[in-house]
Amino acid sequence: MTQPEPMSMFDADQLAACVQCGFCLSSCPTYEATHLEEQGPRGRILAMRLVEEGELPIDDPDVVDSLETCVQCRACETVCPSLVQFGSLMETARAEITERQPPRGPEGLAQRLLFFALVRRSLLRVGGILLALAQALRVDRLLPARLRPAQRVALADTLRRYRLPPPGAPVRGDAFLFRGCVMDGLFRDVHRATAQVLAAVGYRPRFEPAPPCCGALSAHAGRESEAHALAEATIAAYAGTTGPVLVNSAGCGGAMKEYGKLLGTEEARAFSDRVKDLSELVTPEEVAARGGEVPLTLAYQAPCHLRNVQGLAEQARDLVAAIPGLTLLEPDDEQQCCGSGGIYSYLQPALGDAMLARKDASLQRTGAQGVVSGNPGCAMQIAREGWEIHHPAQLLARSLTP
Repeated sequence: MTQPEPMSMFDADQLAACVQCGFCLSSCPTYEATHLEEQGPRGRILAMRLVEEGELPIDDPDVVDSLETCVQCRACETVCPSLVQFGSLMETARAEITERQPPRGPEGLAQRLLFFALVRRSLLRVGGILLALAQALRVDRLLPARLRPAQRVALADTLRRYRLPPPGAPVRGDAFLFRGCVMDGLFRDVHRATAQVLAAVGYRPRFEPAPPCCGALSAHAGRESEAHALAEATIAAYAGTTGPVLVNSAGCGGAMKEYGKLLGTEEARAFSDRVKDLSELVTPEEVAARGGEVPLTLAYQAPCHLRNVQGLAEQARDLVAAIPGLTLLEPDDEQQCCGSGGIYSYLQPALGDAMLARKDASLQRTGAQGVVSGNPGCAMQIAREGWEIHHPAQLLARSLTP
């Protein structure tokens, strides 16, 4: 058997920084689901070290299984005493695996079709219309189980054009709402609610420019060159504009705030500084003083990339909690991933389902009427268990607008 050559693929300093302490294990959803060392961050970094040292090839089946089953929630980064940038290591590993072993067969075809559609907004809109029609005609039972909750919106909403609400006073300037791919195709109601909230607190919401996709899903899937191209196209689309770029999908926001790291240019870093979550533009004090009552009891589930990448979980929770009449409950495992992970639940259904079952049990224990979550993947995943999902923007719009 030929010994594999050592590879200089990973950031050697990051690999060396891991001291194998194991603090990360209890935060890792795949380790919690399996209790297998190779399914935790420590085991995955060990696999990367073996590849780097030439002990194992990157396409070794055990290495591939260990690295491909990571949901990339990045919870491990928040507890790591050595500050290992695990997300960057994983994206490097995924890119190398994808280059050497591109997905084939039905799974490969499905992935190629998905990424083809993501950058073509018209195709996503057609998909949204077909899903809405299936629900309206009550034939959505014929859809695959994982697609049934993908779109809880009327056909009319899918077809309606965006309208710009007038800003309230005082006017704070333009705020550019990033439409993206999945959000624009399936969650236009959230975009409209976001625009209403921005206008209510004095911003002029803008739906243009409209780059097709931020590249987050491409980066997670190891499609490195595609992720770079989409990031560069997004930055170029906003050239010549000033003001915040509001992103109401936590996964997209997390990716766009890391464009500086991804591309390594000053232009990318400057753009990342403009990317904002709604909780960075609207204050709890404004909501408490001006908002109308929303009499609901809801559980708050922060998306992983809002918590672990953007560091805004508590800030976003406080914003929603400020809505008069709203009771916000926190599940006992609120920091654990729901198993969505972009397209992870489709590629790793057994692990995704195990994470969802744990999440559903914790949500049930709260006694809530529904769930608050600001990410499309999380919304679709949790909705599979029958939960009504409320995006923070929808709740805020209901409170702040007549």
